[in-house]
Amino acid sequence: MWDAATTQIKKGFIAVKRFLVVLIGLCISIAIIWTFVLDVGVRYPSTGGATVFEWLSMRIQEDSFPEIDPAEVQSITQPADLALIHTRANKPRATWIGHATMLVQYKGVNFLTDPHFTDYPAPLDFVAAPRLVPPALDFKQLPKIDFIVISHNHYDHLDHRSVDMFGNSVTWYVPLGLKQWFLDRGIKDEKVIELEWWQSAQYNDHVSLTFTPSVHWSKRSPWDTNKSHWGGWSITIDDFNSWFAGDTAYDKVVFEEIGKRAGPFDMAFIPIGAYSPRYFMSRQHVDPAQAVSIHQDIISKHSIAMHWGTFQLTSEPYLEPVQLLKKALKKQQLTADDFTAINIGESISY
Repeated sequence: MWDAATTQIKKGFIAVKRFLVVLIGLCISIAIIWTFVLDVGVRYPSTGGATVFEWLSMRIQEDSFPEIDPAEVQSITQPADLALIHTRANKPRATWIGHATMLVQYKGVNFLTDPHFTDYPAPLDFVAAPRLVPPALDFKQLPKIDFIVISHNHYDHLDHRSVDMFGNSVTWYVPLGLKQWFLDRGIKDEKVIELEWWQSAQYNDHVSLTFTPSVHWSKRSPWDTNKSHWGGWSITIDDFNSWFAGDTAYDKVVFEEIGKRAGPFDMAFIPIGAYSPRYFMSRQHVDPAQAVSIHQDIISKHSIAMHWGTFQLTSEPYLEPVQLLKKALKKQQLTADDFTAINIGESISY
């Protein structure tokens, strides 16, 4: 009798094990379908991002972020030149406001990239560390902004509070699948231009924009993975051709295509930070050496570093991105005139 009972228990365990295997397989299948089949026609590489479990595993392995010396933070900031910024730019001018927010000015046209003017790169303040450096310009200190480009929907690039600041006072250029988010926030339909990869739009007779691909992903909640596109922007103002990378990992084929189809560029804005540890971040963000490769692939005359120094998003030492950028430039026999890291608050013209 005891042997029979033991046999039945073993059979029960086997049945439960088989059920769990099937259930896990079903969940994985649903997740794959949700991410890759129900998306918005993904053709360019999507890294898919990291799962909660992958992120937690990384954080446990990495233990903690390095301590940041306030003196190091102070060393990369300077007061913005308000008088200059409110002067018409007869030469292309860029001012780094912080993170991926650049103010670009030329011939009376003023535009912003991924505006972020608040303290936290997250939906709720307590789930992320506050910014290390305040925006170089307060919203009220800006010149009149004509239009804004958005690269993707991650919280450090699409900040709902910053969007509310501008509202319907500007034209928004956004990736495919993201327009409804703006409409839900009260932005008028005619104020939001949604583009697919390689689609172009005309702001006016002097300004045109093209949405270019990148190697990244999109997600704002557990239910919207890759439901909108991600990418960069080629913005042409008369004889000036610029490119904003947004967030990206590295794929030589993708960036050489951008160079051939939309380049060469007079000025490019390329991320160099939030890349460590590489085993985890290489699928999502380039490191400084790869940023230099992008500069070369897209055929950029002058590139400006961004996406570092504002938020502590990953575990590299605070000033390491700039140090590695200099090493990568030297290795490629390039100089700071080719690719430079300016201070937060600094304006540069070419």
